[in-house]
Amino acid sequence: MSISWISSTFLMSAQKTLEPKELHRITNTSGSSSFAQCQTSEKRQVIYGAVDVGVTVLGSIADASDILSPLKAACQMTKVILDAIQAVENSRGEWIDLTWRLKQYMSAIEDQVILFEAYPAKDRAVNDAFSRPLIKYVKCVRYIKSCRFLETMHDRIVDLITKRSRSKPGFLKALIRAKIDTEEILKLNRDIRDQHRQFMTQEALATLGVLIMQNVERNVKVNNTNVGDIKAIVETIQTDVDSNAILQLPKAALVSSSVHKTCLAGTREAVLQTVWRWAADDASEEPIFWLCDIAGSGKSTVAMSAVEFWHREGVLGGRFFFSITSSEYSTTGSFCSIIARDLVDYFPELTPHVARAIRRHPSFMRNSLDEQFRILVTDPLHHWQGRVILVIDALDECKSRLQRRELIEVLSKAVQGSKNLKIFMTSRPDPVIEAALGSLAIQTKLEDRLHDVNHQDNVDDIALYVHKTLDGVLSEDKRQRLIDKANGLFIWASTACQELKNEETFQSPESIYSRLISVDQTGEIDDVYNLLFERMDTKSYPIMCSLLALLLAAFEPLSVADLDDISRDIGATGDANALVRNLGSVLSVDPSTNLIQFRHPTFVEYLRRCSHTSATGKRSDLYLDIATAHGQAASWCLKRLMSRRDGLKFNICQIESSFSLNREIPDIDARVSRFIPRRLRYAGSHWLFHMAETNDSWRFMLRKELRYIIQVPNVLHWMEVLSFTGGVSRAITGLRALMSCTSLEQEARTTMDEIRQFIITFSVPIQDSAPHIYISALPFTPTESKIHTEGLERHNNVIYVTQGLEKRYPGLPGVLRGHKRSVLAITFSPDGSKMASSSSDNTIRLWDAYTGQPLGEPLRGHEDSVWALAFSSQGTRIISTSRDRAIRSWD
Repeated sequence: MSISWISSTFLMSAQKTLEPKELHRITNTSGSSSFAQCQTSEKRQVIYGAVDVGVTVLGSIADASDILSPLKAACQMTKVILDAIQAVENSRGEWIDLTWRLKQYMSAIEDQVILFEAYPAKDRAVNDAFSRPLIKYVKCVRYIKSCRFLETMHDRIVDLITKRSRSKPGFLKALIRAKIDTEEILKLNRDIRDQHRQFMTQEALATLGVLIMQNVERNVKVNNTNVGDIKAIVETIQTDVDSNAILQLPKAALVSSSVHKTCLAGTREAVLQTVWRWAADDASEEPIFWLCDIAGSGKSTVAMSAVEFWHREGVLGGRFFFSITSSEYSTTGSFCSIIARDLVDYFPELTPHVARAIRRHPSFMRNSLDEQFRILVTDPLHHWQGRVILVIDALDECKSRLQRRELIEVLSKAVQGSKNLKIFMTSRPDPVIEAALGSLAIQTKLEDRLHDVNHQDNVDDIALYVHKTLDGVLSEDKRQRLIDKANGLFIWASTACQELKNEETFQSPESIYSRLISVDQTGEIDDVYNLLFERMDTKSYPIMCSLLALLLAAFEPLSVADLDDISRDIGATGDANALVRNLGSVLSVDPSTNLIQFRHPTFVEYLRRCSHTSATGKRSDLYLDIATAHGQAASWCLKRLMSRRDGLKFNICQIESSFSLNREIPDIDARVSRFIPRRLRYAGSHWLFHMAETNDSWRFMLRKELRYIIQVPNVLHWMEVLSFTGGVSRAITGLRALMSCTSLEQEARTTMDEIRQFIITFSVPIQDSAPHIYISALPFTPTESKIHTEGLERHNNVIYVTQGLEKRYPGLPGVLRGHKRSVLAITFSPDGSKMASSSSDNTIRLWDAYTGQPLGEPLRGHEDSVWALAFSSQGTRIISTSRDRAIRSWD
C-alpha cells in the first residue's frame, strides 16, 4: 500500500482539489484500490516549476473591486511560500509534505477562481459588506495592512529557517541534509488545514451565495422580472448545503411504526382526550405529561396514536421509542441526533438552524447529553414560534438508570427554557423516573389509568377489541369470558386473540380457548405464555429454545435469513420461518426488512426469566441457555469477519481518494450497503459483546479466531467498518467489556488494551475518514506498540515520523485531582473500568480507570465526610457511608 502525506491530514473540502497525475495515483501492491502516493523528488522539481509559472500568471490579474482579487492575491502569496520551501527542500520529505499541503490549498482557491470567473466581470464587483468573508480568509497585505494568514505562514517558514541557520556556522548547508522537527511541520500543516477547511466549508460557500444574492439585488433595480426564479435557485443551493450537514446525524435503524400500532378506533377515547387537552393548553405550566402504567397496559399504542394525531396537527417535533431489544434504542447515545432529524423533517424551516449548529459543533456526539440537546434541539427551537411536542415512549426500557435520570434532567431543563416545547412520555412505574420526575411541579402524571378495571372504559375498550378481533372465531359468550379473564390488561387480551387467530397451529380455537380459561388467575400474562409452549411437541423444544435464545441474545433484531444462517453455522436444523409461524402470537416479521421482532417486551422478560433456571424435564418448563447463545453468535460473527468473500478487507468501500470525509462522499450510503453487508455490520458492532457475555468454555474455543481478528492488518480493516458504520464508541465499550473477563489470555488482553487505546487516541480521524486510519493515525502510534511496528511494516509508504513519538501509550495519570479536601476512600468497579473516591468535602467522584478522566458531576447528598464506599456486584450501584450517620445508594 502507498499513501501520500498530503492525505495524512484533514485536507477535505467540498470542492474537488487538483491532483496532478505525476504526483497522485491510486495503487495497491495487492491489486486492490489504495489511496495516494508521492513520486520522486525529480518530478517534484518539475511540478514546482509548473506551479510557479501557473501561480504567477494567475496572480498577475487583479482588480481591487473584483471578487477574484483576494483569491488571486492568495495564489501570489502561496507562490512566495513555495519559493521559500523549495530553497531547503531538496532532500527533506517533511518539507515536501508541507509543500504539497500548500499546493493543494492553492489549488482549491484556484477552483474557486474558476467558479467565480464563470460570472461576467461586472457581476463580480462587490461592495465592502460582501467582500469581507473573502478578505477575512485571504487577509492579503495588498488590500489590508495587518498581517494575514498566508503572510504569517510565509513569515513562520522564513523565521524557522533563520533560527536554524543561526544555531551554528554553516547550518544552512546542514539544514538541507537534516530533518526539520516533526512537531513544527505538523503545526504548520494543522494551521493550513484549519484555514482551508474553514474557507471551503464556510467562507467560500457563503461568498458564492452572497455574490449571487448581490447580483439579484442589482437586477432588481433594473428589471423586476424573474427575481423569484433567481432567488429560488439560491435557496436550492443553500438547501443542498444544509442537507449535507443534516446527513451527518446518525440515522434511526428501527421504525417504531413497524412494532407499535395506534389505538383501535373508538378505544382509549377518555385517555386520549385528556392528552389532547394538555397538548392544546398553551397557558399550562406543566409542559411534561407522564403516562405511567404497568407492562402490557397499552402505553405504546397510546403513544403511537399521539404521534399520528400531532403529526396531522403540525405540532409533532420528534419521537423516540425506547426498546430493550435494540442496542440503539436502549440507550440515550443517539437520542438527540434522532430527535434532531425528526425536527427538520417535521419543520423544514428549522433545517438551516440545525445545519448551522452541526457545522459549528462537528464533534457534538462527544458532548454531554445536555449539550447535545441544547445544540441540536433547544437552540434551533428558539427560531420557531409555534408549539412543538416530543414523544418519548417506554423510558423505563432505557437500560441505564443513570441515563434515565440524566435524560429527565435534560428534558426538564429544556422545557423550562423554552416556552413552546412540550414533552409527552410513557413508562412503567420506575423508582428512578419517579425520583427524578415525581417532585417536579412542571409535570402532570396520569397513573394506572389504562388497566384499572374501576374505570369502565378500560373494560369497554378491551371488549371492543376482543369482539372485533374474534368475531366469527368464538361465540359472544366465550368472547365475554375472555374479556373478564383479561382483567383490564390489554396485552393479555391481545396475545390471547393472536393465539386464537393463529392459522399455523394444529389446535382448534375451542381447544386454545379452554386452556386460556383454565388459568387460575386473571390477567397473568406469564400464564398465557406458558400455555403457548405447553401446546407444542416436546421434541421441538431443544431447537425452539436454541433459536429463541439467539433472538434474545442478539443486540439488534435478526432477519429470518440471519437466524437461519446462524443455525447452519452451529449445525442446528431449525427453521426461522417455522418458528415465527408457530409463535406468531408473540413474534412478528417486518415485511419491509424481514427482521424478526418480539411483539411485546413482556415476552422478552418472560424468556429472560426462563434463562435463569435450568430445565427439569417437565413439559411446562422452558430453559434458554443465553451464555451458549452468545457463544454461538460470537462464533458466527467472527466467521463473518474472517470471510474471504464478504469479510474484512483493505479499503473495503473502494474509496478512490482520501481528500473527503466519509460523509462528503456522494454515494457513501450506497457503497456501505454494497460492500459492508448487514451481517458484516452486525458482526463488526457486536462480536466483542457476544464474546464478553458468553462463558469461559466458549471463549477458549474461540481463542484462535480472536487472535486472528486482533492482529494487524485485520484489526485495521475492522476499524474501517467501524468508521463507515459509526461503531467507534461501541467498540471502545466492547473492548473494555471483553478485557474484564478473567479467563482471557494475557497476550490477547494486552493486545486488546493497545487496540482500545489506539481507537481512543485517534477516534476523530477514525470516525471521520476510513483512509486516515492508515494516514493520520498509524504513523503517530507509540513506537513500541504492535500496531506501530507491524502496521508500518505492512504500510511502509505512509509518513515516517522521526521525532516526537512516545514509546508507549500513557497510563493512568500519577495524580487525579477534583476533590477539594482529603480523600478518605477509593474503590474499583467489578469490571475494573471505573473508580470511585470519597472525600471529606462530602462528595463522591467517579473516574475512568483507564484514562483518569472524571465521569460526570460529583455525587452530592451526604452532609458530612464520606468515610467508605463500595460498588454493587454488577457495578451499577454505589453504597456509601458518612459521618452524617447515613447510608446512601447511588445509581
